[in-house]
Amino acid sequence: MSLTLFTAMFGKLEGAGGIFARDVAGYAGIEAGIYRRRGLDLSWLHVQGTEERYRRLESGAADVSFVVGRAALKHFLAGGATRIIGSSLNSCPYRLIAAPGVAGLKDLKGKILVYRESVVQSGPLARTFQEKAGLKIDADLTLNPVQGDQDAYEALVGGQAQAALLPRQYGFLAEEKGCKGIAGWPDVVDDPLPVSIETTEKILRDKPTELAAFLSAHGEAVRHLKTHRAETIRMLGEKFGHAPTLAEKTFDEYLVLLDDSMTVDRRHLENLLAQVAPDYPGGAGKLAGAWLAPGAARPQRGPA
Repeated sequence: MSLTLFTAMFGKLEGAGGIFARDVAGYAGIEAGIYRRRGLDLSWLHVQGTEERYRRLESGAADVSFVVGRAALKHFLAGGATRIIGSSLNSCPYRLIAAPGVAGLKDLKGKILVYRESVVQSGPLARTFQEKAGLKIDADLTLNPVQGDQDAYEALVGGQAQAALLPRQYGFLAEEKGCKGIAGWPDVVDDPLPVSIETTEKILRDKPTELAAFLSAHGEAVRHLKTHRAETIRMLGEKFGHAPTLAEKTFDEYLVLLDDSMTVDRRHLENLLAQVAPDYPGGAGKLAGAWLAPGAARPQRGPA
């Protein structure tokens, strides 16, 4: 069988020492021969920098890019040249990580909580602390919003804050430095579509068969990764330098959340649109329709 060359690009988490990628299933799929069975000779290419990945897409040097949904949407709003064709992770709620010595929510009284400003809605956060620990924002707990997740992580491990709301990968790193996840923290903070898959309109027109084959193969690769724990942990050590304990935690608490359907959940998409583009003319429905490729969103269930 002849194979079609196909290039997929991914990045790594900024400021995390180059050891975390949001989706590593490509490595598992290549090793298991999954893409080749779909007729694809896949290059699973690490390209750091969102804009560099877009440059390669637009030049035809690559076929798809795995990119954070927030960054992808901002790029689409600026130029409108790309389309989201799927997602391998629609949602990954933030964890509450505390400094050593903080055993539970009530211990945060009089302390500082740091978080990435753009992903937090103050209402649900205030209600959660009030209901679960009797803490009132400002009176009992100081909130310190910062620009990015890396800033929140550095403030926590550097001692400028006693707690932080962090994506799981940054939380793992903080725990490696002696911090501790607070048990029972609910899913009230999320960065929707942390892994979106994009291409250009031209590639969408010219390579519909190849794109469909890739999405099908990548979904199988995700299933393979999630059902081969030892193999995946080994790969995380070899490809990303994870220590065994960190690799195990990454598999058990993060990679198991990857979505093998490769479709976009409309609820999480609309959450993203509300955060990034609340004033878009025509509203979230019009924006979603312009950005999504045909078939990218999973079918919505009707009323029971």
